[in-house]
Amino acid sequence: MRPSTGSFWIALLLILVGVSQAVAQDDQVCFDCHGDASLFEGRQGAERLIVTDETLAGSVHGAEGLSCVYCHQALAGVEDFPHAKELKPVNCGGCHRAEKKVYDGSLHGYSLGRGNERAPTCTTCHGGHQVLRSDDPRSATNQRNVPDTCAKCHGQAGLLTDQIVKLPESFKDYDQSVHGQAAGRGVEEAASCVDCHGVHNLKSAADPESPINPRNQADTCGKCHQDIRQMYQGSIHGRAVQAGVSDSPTCTDCHGEHLILSPDNPAAKTHGARIAKETCGRCHDDPVIISKFNLQGGVVGSYVDSYHGWATRRNSEKAATCVSCHTAHSVLPQSEPTATISAANVVQTCKQCHPGATLKFARSYSHEAASITANPINRFIRTAYYALIALVIGGMIVHNLIIMNYFMMKARREQAASKWLLRFDRSQIFQHLLLIVSFTLLAITGFALRFPEAWWVEQLTALGLSEEVRALTHRIGAVAMVLTGILHVYYVFFTRRGREELRAIAPNLRDAGEMVQNMKYYTFRSDRKVKFSRYDYSQKAEYWALVWGTLVMIFTGVVLWFPEVAVRYMPSWIIGASQTVHYYEAWLATLAILIWHFFFVIFHPEEYPMSWTWITGKMSEETVKEHHLGWFEEELAKRASGKSTEEDVDEPTPTD
Repeated sequence: MRPSTGSFWIALLLILVGVSQAVAQDDQVCFDCHGDASLFEGRQGAERLIVTDETLAGSVHGAEGLSCVYCHQALAGVEDFPHAKELKPVNCGGCHRAEKKVYDGSLHGYSLGRGNERAPTCTTCHGGHQVLRSDDPRSATNQRNVPDTCAKCHGQAGLLTDQIVKLPESFKDYDQSVHGQAAGRGVEEAASCVDCHGVHNLKSAADPESPINPRNQADTCGKCHQDIRQMYQGSIHGRAVQAGVSDSPTCTDCHGEHLILSPDNPAAKTHGARIAKETCGRCHDDPVIISKFNLQGGVVGSYVDSYHGWATRRNSEKAATCVSCHTAHSVLPQSEPTATISAANVVQTCKQCHPGATLKFARSYSHEAASITANPINRFIRTAYYALIALVIGGMIVHNLIIMNYFMMKARREQAASKWLLRFDRSQIFQHLLLIVSFTLLAITGFALRFPEAWWVEQLTALGLSEEVRALTHRIGAVAMVLTGILHVYYVFFTRRGREELRAIAPNLRDAGEMVQNMKYYTFRSDRKVKFSRYDYSQKAEYWALVWGTLVMIFTGVVLWFPEVAVRYMPSWIIGASQTVHYYEAWLATLAILIWHFFFVIFHPEEYPMSWTWITGKMSEETVKEHHLGWFEEELAKRASGKSTEEDVDEPTPTD
């Protein structure tokens, strides 16, 4: 007698219930241990070992009725119970064969196959026991959560491959991009990692099958930006990429890979102020690319040196950029009838900003018209103005030098005819000249190293100041400065006049009061002028700053000249510190000379056009009375007592 259909389904139901009860009983054995969190306290990775009935039931596997033993016994080969402390990883490919095959061919799978323990596995992205569907907002593979999931690896500084290759911190850039910002605002359509890289089939950009391969990038981005993809693929750039020209730009070349910003963002590569030199200029200002593809040269320079270029560098939002004329994605050569710069369309292109534009107007704004090199008219005008500037400005310089020389010689004759005091002796004048020469050599050759692209450095290089010559000249200047310092030390300690000078220029408490009184006088708050002695507070400050600066520059210079010797006796950081100190001390000294010293010896209203004292060593009585009345009175007192040092010279001594 054949069983009825109803009896068959009843029997099957009883079998399934029995299986479910057996599975539940098997799982309960697992939960007895893995549901007790206290058993795993202090163990590394304890969270992955704690599994409760609710955890498993809430996952996709639990909903499908899969048991613990099914995955760990059937798919991982665990036979013994109690099982070993460390179990073999579950082979998810036992069920998900298609996904496993794709994963094995991916970068992650390749890395895992090579034995890299850092390579992500299924559980790295999907979780272990709490695997959820991707459409579940709690799932690690949900569209909104994918960036954070990938960031577990690609957001860690210093993440390395098995070949000690550091991986980029992609998440940080993505999080700041327009895609990441949109995802943060809850925009479901915002692109995440898997939209561009794929889910299981992540491949290198060099792989022809990779969605981020240059030939596939337009299609990848075009999944969201369909209109732009169509425009790009029809452009000269898109055609070149499809033809296998690897130098042609793709989406990421202009917009970036992960840090994709809005063109309105000043930091974006596509921002108006940056697009010409930093984006388009990467190819169109590259001599290799220009020569390789026979492109028109000088287009970036002609734009940058035009009104449009000047205005965009000042962040003008109205001035035309490269994309204003050539478009952003439909870039075509002028010979293409549909190009925005073709003869048929160029007027309409100009009319976007200039409503009254005509064909003649359009021709006046081409790269050829703006270029000095390519335009013979501009080239002739430039040459003519070079000659005119040299003639006119050169004549002005000569004319003004003649007038300045007149006043300098007049001041010299007046000083020679007047009574004077000895300010500097011959040794001091010689030391000062040595200091001028050595300091000038050091400043020029030092800053030439730091600013090799400065126009004046390029001119010196053209005249023969190669790096070898510069380095040698700098060291010669350094030796000259050291010798000047040694000579000065001998002078101030071992000669009578030197010791007197040292006592005169030594700072004292009176200097502070004189500075306050001097500032009151020059701010019209007092009519009493300070009776400065031989050296006032400003000269003392300058002298001792020079002493300190010279010692600092000599010490740091020696360290930089002989770094191997320096680190034998000092810590290793002394080299980097010396380089920093040497550079900024050079700036401090140079600016002090230009702003402070030159003011008092050249540009001061009472000294202009120049004080002759640094050459002759003499200072007229009138000047001494005006600036150093205290010193004048001291010298008169010395003369009266017979202690004046002026008897050492053959010139008149100070008189009433």
